[in-house]
Amino acid sequence: MLKESIQFPLINFGVLTLYQFVMNNEIRWMDNIGVGFVTFLIMLLYNWSKVPYKWKKEKEDE
Repeated sequence: MLKESIQFPLINFGVLTLYQFVMNNEIRWMDNIGVGFVTFLIMLLYNWSKVPYKWKKEKEDE
């Protein structure tokens, strides 16, 4: 789950950095890191929400 959550934010960070370097010749590192971190948290929450919950308790199986 962590690998899936970190892939998109890293790509997003790289694209933002490359875009700022090509267009502005100035890279705003803190903005890019902040956007990447927020994207990571959103992707982590999204991937976590896709995992189904096991409704049966372990003690009920006994």
